[in-house]
Amino acid sequence: MINHTSLLFSSGRIRRLHTAAADHTDDTPTLSNDQVVLKVLTQADADPFFRLYRSCESHDHGSQYPVLPEDTAESFALCIVAACELIWTIRLVRDPTVIIGDCALHHWEKEHGVIEFGGTLLPACWGQGIMQAALQLVVQHSIEHYETRSLACTTATQNNRANRFAEKMGFSPINIQNDTIRWEKSIC
Repeated sequence: MINHTSLLFSSGRIRRLHTAAADHTDDTPTLSNDQVVLKVLTQADADPFFRLYRSCESHDHGSQYPVLPEDTAESFALCIVAACELIWTIRLVRDPTVIIGDCALHHWEKEHGVIEFGGTLLPACWGQGIMQAALQLVVQHSIEHYETRSLACTTATQNNRANRFAEKMGFSPINIQNDTIRWEKSIC
């Protein structure tokens, strides 16, 4: 349970969440299905979130958010939050206390109804359908809360795993520039 002084990282800024009445829902949703729980990134998550990115560095091909030598857990989390509309940590239903990845909505193009999806997952969790389960939850959330018509993602051309994932999830390449591929898929 989040207390009234918890700082939440969401919507590209840090803000204070006030305790909600029992009949009131806040705008920082926890999303879940039978496989994953997506919880909005909080200040308390900064250290495990930072460890997630550090452990994924050697496996990541062209991350938009590399960990820099001067980064601290909090400065790194704040940098990522500033680039996102909303960012969730990914946890398994069977162990909801452990952060195994993240997924985010960013680069919201309201006039075109397009929002970008991105995510990171511990290599030990690859190939288990975890990111697919997270994506399904995020798609539904983006339709309901952002009136999204299309979802986009960007991958590095050499990141074969991410490119296969985008294809498998129904994204089509719409632009290849330098070392990146921009993918898009209609969701409504």
